[in-house]
Amino acid sequence: MNCSSIDEIINLISNLKIIELGKLICEIEKKFNLKKTEDEQKPKEYFNIYLKNIGDKKINLIKIIKEITNLSLKESKDLIESKNPLIKSNLKKNECDEIVKKITSVGAQIEIK
Repeated sequence: MNCSSIDEIINLISNLKIIELGKLICEIEKKFNLKKTEDEQKPKEYFNIYLKNIGDKKINLIKIIKEITNLSLKESKDLIESKNPLIKSNLKKNECDEIVKKITSVGAQIEIK
């Protein structure tokens, strides 16, 4: 299919009424299996926090990680020095937000999955 064919299709689609366009979209989703599954449509309930960058306040970060995880100072230090460590898992959104605030307050960067 070349660009002119695509342009022709776009022109045809642009002349459809809203109801027809909705039906077309549904048919395209069925044909190419584009519908989201029920799991993808639900909002995520639990989150995991990963450390991406220590920042420049390493000692303060170690203390915060110790507080969050209940690890010893040495274990907390070892954790943040590993590559992209999982800090905490299966957190509700509000708990996740609190921990993110604490960690980012000392200049560290995190990733939430």
